[in-house]
Amino acid sequence: MNTNLYKNKTAIVAFRTHQDIKDKVNAILAKNGLDTSMVLNMVMQNIAISGKSPVSLDREMSPKLVKILKSVEKEDKSKRKSFSSANDAIAFLKTL
Repeated sequence: MNTNLYKNKTAIVAFRTHQDIKDKVNAILAKNGLDTSMVLNMVMQNIAISGKSPVSLDREMSPKLVKILKSVEKEDKSKRKSFSSANDAIAFLKTL
């Protein structure tokens, strides 16, 4: 391993996450001899080198979602059932 990558680090990055997520991730990483700091450094180095995010930043809808939305838009809205309360809606759903 090239230890020069881990020398002279001076920047601190802090972020918030859910405790249960943190605990799960830490357990997984520990099984592989890693810790959060090591992995986040690897991810940041990868982004800096590749210029790309490892997470999709594509904001376009998938073709499947577009198809679903088009079918919903074509529905006859006059046939939709409306409810005066949440209890009425729940009662209706229980009949399905």
